[in-house]
Amino acid sequence: MSLSRLQTATDILEARTRVYEAQAYKAHRGMALGSEERSSPLTLGARAVDHCLEGGLACGGLHELRSPLARDIGAATGFALGLAARAMAADRGGRGIVWVTDPATRVDGGGLFPAGLGQYGLDPSCLTMVEPGDLQGAMWAADEAAGCTGLAALVFQIKGNPARFDMTATRRLMLRARQSGVLALTLRQSGEEEASAAATRWRVNTEMSGADDDLERGVGAMRLSLTLERNRAGRTGQWLLAWNPRDRSFHHAAPNPHARANPPAHSLDRLPVSADRRDPSGKMGQVLDHRQDFGRAS
Repeated sequence: MSLSRLQTATDILEARTRVYEAQAYKAHRGMALGSEERSSPLTLGARAVDHCLEGGLACGGLHELRSPLARDIGAATGFALGLAARAMAADRGGRGIVWVTDPATRVDGGGLFPAGLGQYGLDPSCLTMVEPGDLQGAMWAADEAAGCTGLAALVFQIKGNPARFDMTATRRLMLRARQSGVLALTLRQSGEEEASAAATRWRVNTEMSGADDDLERGVGAMRLSLTLERNRAGRTGQWLLAWNPRDRSFHHAAPNPHARANPPAHSLDRLPVSADRRDPSGKMGQVLDHRQDFGRAS
């Protein structure tokens, strides 16, 4: 792009940003004067988190979910899906979710599994996947989706901290979401902390899943370590949460994921050797002690 065209594009972007800021100021002033009804916050379900947020997440704004490592993107995606599912279930008139992905995220971040959406009460037909060929196209698609009043949520998944997605870009996204009332989420994969226009920023880390309530050796609900790093409303905090697919909300999780009311004395695949089996080496006691310790550790 030539210097003149770049300057023209920059001028257009700044002009549009000023228009959005003016419209948002009028809408905010109208709500303050009582001409419009302020939407209720979106609760997570975990009492301590909702209390810290003074009732829940503010809809009609931008919130950032950050996974510091690529291996944590699964937990961060689950957190985004949970928030989007609760926005869909809330009485806000939203009829769908748009998920926009930066091409760089597809290499090591994978994609959504339609059958897994059922754990969040989401029908795949309510989700629109947008996969542009470059970051610029992805940013444009996210801006357009954030301005759609018929949506419940927008998830914009990016990788790292690209220079193009700067404070101006996040502010534009925030203003469009504020106008439409859409819950806009930036899912930052392998990203570091940086300044943005997001109302809240969350760091999501993977935790070991708990035990299943029905199956003896089944994998239980998704558990994640959630840190509220930045909150425009004030307080921050850190919590251990689990997604409950029954009531489709986040609950506070126990620190020990293997805690059971009546744990088995031995692991099912490491039962102790019966006493009538003789060990010619005379090390039967050592073998039994080792296996019993293994059973208790499991």
